[in-house]
Amino acid sequence: MRVPPALPVLLLLSFTLACSTPTEIPPPKRPNTELIVGDFERRPPAGEMAMRFGGDGTFRFTKNRGELERTPYLANGTYKIDGDSLAFTAEKGQCAEQAKTGTYQVVVSKIGIRFKKVDDSCAERSRLDGQTLWRIK
Repeated sequence: MRVPPALPVLLLLSFTLACSTPTEIPPPKRPNTELIVGDFERRPPAGEMAMRFGGDGTFRFTKNRGELERTPYLANGTYKIDGDSLAFTAEKGQCAEQAKTGTYQVVVSKIGIRFKKVDDSCAERSRLDGQTLWRIK
């Protein structure tokens, strides 16, 4: 039995195509300095809380999303994010008197923020440890 001369070439070509990997590369994740800007909330049953991170480096904590537009806030101040490290410095409200600064390791994505406490002696703010806040907008 004779093998047609094109058959080995066709077999090799089909094997190469079947085993190749797709060349489409997903787009890179935006930097945390961009992703953190916006409004986030913790939802029941874990309890309610809302946060707004401004593009100007300011933050505010409120009891729920409805209070993000009303003052006084539970706490407000400034934040600094460097890679996955987020540092809060409270100026008014909770933590402004004794433990102004708290540092957290964060995972920020387009759907939310996950917090892990690194160093924070403020009991109220420390409740963020292990929590996920979901993006509102």
